[in-house]
Amino acid sequence: MKQYFEIVDVTAREVVGLKFEPTVEVEITLDDETVGRASVPSGMKNAREVSIAVDNVNMEISEALVAMNALDQPSIDRLLLEIDGTESTSRLGANALMAVSLACAKAAASSSGLSLYNYIGGVNAKMIPKIREEGDAICLEDFATLTQFLNAVAAKKKTGKPIVLSAGKGEAEDEAMADLAVAVNAEGLITSSPTVYNELMRIEEELFDVPEYPEA
Repeated sequence: MKQYFEIVDVTAREVVGLKFEPTVEVEITLDDETVGRASVPSGMKNAREVSIAVDNVNMEISEALVAMNALDQPSIDRLLLEIDGTESTSRLGANALMAVSLACAKAAASSSGLSLYNYIGGVNAKMIPKIREEGDAICLEDFATLTQFLNAVAAKKKTGKPIVLSAGKGEAEDEAMADLAVAVNAEGLITSSPTVYNELMRIEEELFDVPEYPEA
């Protein structure tokens, strides 16, 4: 299997989420022409903040990430935090950084010929979460990178408490929460997105549906 998928382009644009709130969508293009696309809950107050975040991705972040290996998620995520340079990721915005981080993972998964849930969770990613609206959820919008998010899930698992995930209040039109929930074998997922529901159904078919053959 190829060990290096070079990032050749990083592009951001403004899109809207489920509640028509403006947010950032990021596309990562690799040297094999694979594209990973991701958007995350906005967390921004207005369109001007989104416009600034888009510019930050298209200029500062893009310049830093081009030529990096998309398979090296930890290094990408560390660099994103270093570029921002603040504890709260307030300079560039946690939502913009997470969109970049998640788009990298999607591109790497696709180039590797894997679903996102298998790329992140490996062969042990087998559990479809129940859709529920209670529980102490780990919220994607509270983190700036995919690595931070997965580390928080791992820490919660050590406590023995159920893993319940949520994208956040301003949920984006992105199916990745379904893949993340399956990747970490989450017990629950809080979502109001039809896109996420549909992706969960597709994943369930991949994991559990066995073709029915007519009797001889």
